[in-house]
Amino acid sequence: MGLGLLLVPALAGYLLQVQLNPFRYRTLRESGHHVVFRSALTGSILVFFAQLIVHSLGEYIPSPVHYINDVFEFEYSAAAVLSFFLALAIWPVGNLFTSRDSAAIRVAKDNGELRGVLISEAIGTGRPVEVSLDTGKVYIGQIIQSGIGMNSQFDLMIVPSLSGYRDRETNQLTITHSYLRLLVEKYQDWQDLKVGLSLSRVVLVRYFDPRLYVKGSNEDAPDELANE
Repeated sequence: MGLGLLLVPALAGYLLQVQLNPFRYRTLRESGHHVVFRSALTGSILVFFAQLIVHSLGEYIPSPVHYINDVFEFEYSAAAVLSFFLALAIWPVGNLFTSRDSAAIRVAKDNGELRGVLISEAIGTGRPVEVSLDTGKVYIGQIIQSGIGMNSQFDLMIVPSLSGYRDRETNQLTITHSYLRLLVEKYQDWQDLKVGLSLSRVVLVRYFDPRLYVKGSNEDAPDELANE
């Protein structure tokens, strides 16, 4: 049992890697052996500081330290156990200083994933976006959720206020359906309109300005957009 406690710092490191905002998005993109290495390295740092704390406590209040060592019969068992509690303490405190959105945007920028940056920013600001699929289908609305492997089929969830298509030759956007009145009149049912999309089918994500669309295409612009 004592030697089994060697896994506790690694588990503590893994907890921080997947829950602490500055680390989580980089770790989730790594392959399995890199995650193990990251967890072990983080756990080693945790157990180092835990051992310093245990050493200090041993001089002033030795009873708890001796009790843990006696129970597990392992020289560094107190430091191993304390490393896990350090992770539990660092996780919520650390997330107070770095939001999930800012962490996701930073990682996406570092990896050159500008599409991911825009999606993360759109969720945070609530601005309408245009999402174009490889079929030419276009959804315009608010992205409410995103994440790789969000479920078994979708990576992106959008509540469309408009939909249509882009002509493959001219790239002109044509809006064929408007859900704006439905969203206004039956706002409590907006969840029923959400659409799940796979990022593998998405070819374009960009912010949508209804005023520019109405100015450039007055004929097929819905009346609701013209009044924006």
